[in-house]
Order: sequence, then structure tokens, then C-alpha cells
Amino acid sequence: MTDSANDGELFAPVGKQRLFESVLDQLEQLIYDGKLQAGDRLPSERALSESLQVSRPSLREALRVLDALDIITVRTGIGASGGTKISDRLGPTISRLMRLYMALGHFDLEDVLHTRRLLEEEAARVAAAERTDEQLARLEALLDQMDAASADSDTYLALDGKFHVAVALASGNPLLAHLMGSMRDAVTEHLVKRELDPAAWPKLASSAQKSHRALVKALRNGDAEAAAEQVRRHTAFYHEPTAQA
Repeated sequence: MTDSANDGELFAPVGKQRLFESVLDQLEQLIYDGKLQAGDRLPSERALSESLQVSRPSLREALRVLDALDIITVRTGIGASGGTKISDRLGPTISRLMRLYMALGHFDLEDVLHTRRLLEEEAARVAAAERTDEQLARLEALLDQMDAASADSDTYLALDGKFHVAVALASGNPLLAHLMGSMRDAVTEHLVKRELDPAAWPKLASSAQKSHRALVKALRNGDAEAAAEQVRRHTAFYHEPTAQA
């Protein structure tokens, strides 16, 4: 170790931690220790401000940030419906951040498309072996809804997102489904809706439906490679949105 290291010259003063980060650190530790779980109610605002030794306005600011990050849910009112709880379900934060990062240029679109394709291919492969009859029925019901909504691109694309997430869920990996859904939402908002030619939409929707039904057939037959191939063909739509689906 050098003399400068012994003297502490390599280190800079630690800045004052933002309040919400301090609250988050404590929540994380309590969760890791098993003292807090999803759905647990936090103490009252008064009790929290006293425990953390911060003002109530400062605490409210921290709670608003944590609420926006989907870490907690804050509800006004009294009784079971009110108060602050540890969030017990995934929110849209990952998808929102992905869209913003793409818009700001932090993630290259081609890299996002490539990553999304890899996730979807693996999800389809696993789903071919793991899917249940109920999940197949869910996929076919979504396809019927998409047929009925094919003239309305916004409605169709919303159902399309549910379809692809349902395929990923059929793999038995909910984290994969959430990540894939978030990336798909970002791509759809950033690329498809902005560059879609309305005149080309009917042909695109028809082609997409054929691909979707071929994918479900592969899943029903337990054909992992055929399912992955259908995903590869379908994701070409995002590279050339006016050429094919």
C-alpha cells in the first residue's frame, strides 16, 4: 500500500446522502433481514419521521420518490385501504426507464432489438416444453381478440404486447416475462408507433397474425426450434416495420 493510500489521499469526502436513498437503504436492509415483506404496512408518517429523525415534509418527499419507483405504495385514507405499504406487485418503472433511456440515446436501438430477440427466442424455446393447456388457451384467446381488433393498430399492438408476455410467462420465468415486456413496450413506443405507415397496417397485421398462430402451433407441438424460428421471423417487423411482421 502506498503512503498516499495510508494518508487517505486517494479518497474523497462522502457527500450528504439524499433522503430517499437513506430511507431506501434502510428498507432494503429490513427486507434482506426478513423483517419486511411485500405487502407489509409501514409505520405512520409521524412514527417514521421520528424514527428517521427527519421532518415530515422531507419524509413525504422521500416517500413520493419511493412510490414513483414502485418500491412502496402510498394511499390516502384510514383503515386497510390507506397508509404506506411495501409494494407487492411489479410496476411499470423498468418499462418507463427503458423508454427514457432509448429516447436519450443511452441504449442503442439495435442493441435493444437484439437483446429483445434473444430473450424472446429463449422464452419460446422453454415455453415449448413448459407451457400448460390453460396457457395455450390464453394465447389462442388473445389471437382471437387481435383478429377482431386488427383494424385498430393501437388496440392491436396493446394486445400484441400481452400475447408476447403470455408466451414468456408460459416459460415459467416471470422475471423473463417482465423484462421482455418492458423492452417490447419501449421498442413499440420508440419505433413502431412513430414509423408505422397506416396504409401498410392491414397487411402487417395479417402477416403478424400468421406468425403468431404458427408460434402457438409450435408451442402446442412442443417444437422448441420451430417456436424460436417464428420469433426470429416476427421480430424482423421491428427492424423493417413497413416491410413485414
